[in-house]
Amino acid sequence: MNYQVHFLDRQEDFDRQMEAIAGLSWIGFDTEFVGEKTYIPVLCLIQIVTEHEILLVDTVRIKDLGRFLDILTDPQVLKITHAGDNDYRLLYTLFGIVPQNTFDTQIAAGFVGYNYPAGFGKIVERELRVNLAKSHTVANWEARPLDPKAVEYAIEDVKYLPALHQRLTSKLHRQQRVSWAQEENHKWENAAFYIVDPYKEAIANDFIHQLNFREKVFLLRIFAWRREKAAELNIPKETVLQSRHVTTVLRSTKDGPNGFKSNRTLAEGIWRKFLPEWQELWKQPVTEEETTFINGLPAPAPDNPELEWTMELLYHMIKKQCLEHEISAALLMPKGDFNKLKEGHAFDPNLLDGWRANLLGENLVDWLRKRRTIQLEWYEGTCRLTMP
Repeated sequence: MNYQVHFLDRQEDFDRQMEAIAGLSWIGFDTEFVGEKTYIPVLCLIQIVTEHEILLVDTVRIKDLGRFLDILTDPQVLKITHAGDNDYRLLYTLFGIVPQNTFDTQIAAGFVGYNYPAGFGKIVERELRVNLAKSHTVANWEARPLDPKAVEYAIEDVKYLPALHQRLTSKLHRQQRVSWAQEENHKWENAAFYIVDPYKEAIANDFIHQLNFREKVFLLRIFAWRREKAAELNIPKETVLQSRHVTTVLRSTKDGPNGFKSNRTLAEGIWRKFLPEWQELWKQPVTEEETTFINGLPAPAPDNPELEWTMELLYHMIKKQCLEHEISAALLMPKGDFNKLKEGHAFDPNLLDGWRANLLGENLVDWLRKRRTIQLEWYEGTCRLTMP
């Protein structure tokens, strides 16, 4: 794996190199970004690997990435990544692009016996017998010039992608799972994947069900206000207002300064700075959109120990099915998604279609969709499960 490495920090050099690789059948790539200090992470470096070259694109200095973005959206060029989720999300946020023709080694590994999500170093070590140095996983990617060790790390992040793609693709072919991996990658090739539900934070747990109607409206507005303020100041949401203080703001705002003085969990400087804005949010009339959303919230599921036991048993049956077929259960159905199914919350029906339905089988899929209880019987040393 002897590659020529080019560091591109001039627009004309970048454009020329992108023109040269635009017609290739595949590229591998990765990105380095810094997201701790700003609302939208700062893209600092793009690493691209081809058959003979590694291109390090200095995105701090090169501002027009159009020719690279054209490659990402070209369905004729295969894009190889590892854990490309964050890369594609950031590129969608910054440039509004949706990739086409993708292959992710982390996803592929989940179909051939690895736990999902498996780290890049672990897969490279097992498949290619190479130990990677990960000492610069957290580097100051905005610094110029870049630390030579950080550059070495950036190169290693893409250097082994082509060989890993070949190894994992061969295994997928042997196990007849190429189409399964392609199906899973297709989610990144749809703009709907990148759309964020504006109410996601507010309904992340059952806390919203403990509030009266007016408080529910205010909770939606506080989270929206935090996002907008973070975007305006270009700082992380947690820097504007920590999530653990949202309840304090919710409970205290309507009582003014006295409400906060009796609660010492939130720094006085913060609530005095923003209290007028919060009070204005509290006073604003309820909109039709807010009313529709809150009235449409599903009621919390009543306690049902029998159903809870049934669903947990089903999840272990799913894990057993995955073990027998050497597929990561977390890839088939992440525990968080299963909990939504168990609790009766909004659930992505695609998680019971396609390759998942193929693997689980008709009976188990039907069981999951209907969420019916299970009857357990012991007979002469045999345990029998039935769905009445």
